[in-house]
Amino acid sequence: MRTIQFGSIYHMPWLEYRHALPDGRVCLRLKTGRGEFSRVAVRVTSNYAMPDYFKGADEYEMAVAYRDEWHDFYEVIFSPRDLRIKYLFVLQSDELTFKLDATGLKAGADAEEDVSQAFAFAYVYPAAPMPEWARGCVGYQIFPDRFRREPVETDTEPVEPWTSTRVQNQYRFGGNLRGILKAVPYLKDLGVKMIYTTPLFLSDSSHRYNTFDYFKIDPLLGTEDDLRALCDELHKNDMRIVLDGVFNHSGLKFAPFVDAMEKGEASPYRGWFCFDDKMPYGYHTFGDWRYMPKLNLQNEDCAQYFLSVGRYWLEKCHVDGWRLDVSPEVWPDFWRQFKTMMRKVNPDSLMVAECWDDSREWLTVGDMFDSTMHYVLSRNIWSRFCRHEISTAQFDCALNRAAMLYPQRTQEVLWTFLGSHDTQRIRTRAGGDLRMVHAASFFQFTYLGSPIIYYGDELGMEGGEDPDCRRPMRWDDVEGNPIRTHYQKLARLRAQLPALRTGRFRSHVALAISPWKTACTPSGAKPIHSSCSASSTRDWNRSACGWNCPGAWREWRPCMTTTAAEAWLLRMVGCIFHSRWAKA
Repeated sequence: MRTIQFGSIYHMPWLEYRHALPDGRVCLRLKTGRGEFSRVAVRVTSNYAMPDYFKGADEYEMAVAYRDEWHDFYEVIFSPRDLRIKYLFVLQSDELTFKLDATGLKAGADAEEDVSQAFAFAYVYPAAPMPEWARGCVGYQIFPDRFRREPVETDTEPVEPWTSTRVQNQYRFGGNLRGILKAVPYLKDLGVKMIYTTPLFLSDSSHRYNTFDYFKIDPLLGTEDDLRALCDELHKNDMRIVLDGVFNHSGLKFAPFVDAMEKGEASPYRGWFCFDDKMPYGYHTFGDWRYMPKLNLQNEDCAQYFLSVGRYWLEKCHVDGWRLDVSPEVWPDFWRQFKTMMRKVNPDSLMVAECWDDSREWLTVGDMFDSTMHYVLSRNIWSRFCRHEISTAQFDCALNRAAMLYPQRTQEVLWTFLGSHDTQRIRTRAGGDLRMVHAASFFQFTYLGSPIIYYGDELGMEGGEDPDCRRPMRWDDVEGNPIRTHYQKLARLRAQLPALRTGRFRSHVALAISPWKTACTPSGAKPIHSSCSASSTRDWNRSACGWNCPGAWREWRPCMTTTAAEAWLLRMVGCIFHSRWAKA
């Protein structure tokens, strides 16, 4: 007799546990204790299947999609016969049978199936699709002041020598938009499909997160025409650009803040900021930095101003998206307005949250962000590959928990990264061990989401915590650099293999299962309702019952074909394998 921890059984009829896909199919998930049930199924009926409701219900087997130390996460994806559905779960453990509906767990195979007590999906509206270009694309983060400097006629401000070690934020090196434009062939050759730049707008710091004028490119970086030329050149090369929007706070010289400070309550901009006499500076700030006063996006005039900022750069320069700084601290309704605005201006635009924690609040419903910087995953990568603080098994469990956080469509556009302008560089974090850099980057490029390269990581640059991680790009180290060659191979593999960009994911702990020898076929992929006629994999095209029915899939492929290069990359990882498969 298995021991059952009933408190581990969990389902909610929304968020990551129940959602529609862009093609109209439904995904249902259920959490149980690990290894406690031999069979889990879901019974699905129409909300209008009167009078017997569940008597003619479709029943779908659920398979374990993810697993951690304590839990099994079951999943099924199917095409509903009716778009207005009710459902309940059937769980079997040895000779015991249980049913789970919205009122709780009921014992016995004959337990009542009451549609009024079942979980509801009132109407299955297809989810909005993600921008196709963003699904699994290789990105590249640029800190403009430190990336590349090209001479311009208007250079007047003295800047640091490119080899200077004074990388504090008050020192400017003069990297500019023309430098990025000059580097487009380099980025294309590296395999980059999207660049993300930290802020470009007028400021007195090298990072420009204390913005003075949101409608003006910092003259040290160039002009609006320079940004437009960069966007055009990227688009000609089938590449995209995402800008950094700092709408949580401004700089001290932002005109509305200057007015509010000078005029006090008489200023029409007073409500744009979070003034508070209890605070050390008389107003709330980002962190504890006086020079970055917090904005109040609950104020309608303030919200409309920043919506116009977002719209301006989408329309005038045709940027492809926004990465939004400190997103969890901003009024959520503003993000909903921002998402609506972006989709109207450019339906193919991408909205990315900077969130260092679990981002389900912002991602799963679909009315705010499309993606986030996946710090949850990054911390686990650092722990396994750099600090060796967790075992392979623990890493495997962490991956499965991370994969369970979001719907599949969201997983494909999550930004996965090994370092950024806010963190140590990966080589430094790994203690200079290039073997670990190779292994971590291999994992990054073969895992779910969009791998983001922090500028210079492909050259093996080092850098400690902010601001040391913002050293100038080492252009003298490009030619013949073996680490760059490694990144090129990874990007090439990702471009050649669709499963690495948009496929599903399953992990296998250290040599337990080799994805090189077996096809990545999901377990339990067989429907049990009577309408399915598929009897073998060759019949999958002739049936159309849902994800766990073969009819939804034309082919399940092995993750990759083994070549000498791929086998070499595999050996570089050595600690964990994972398989990927794609819908044909």
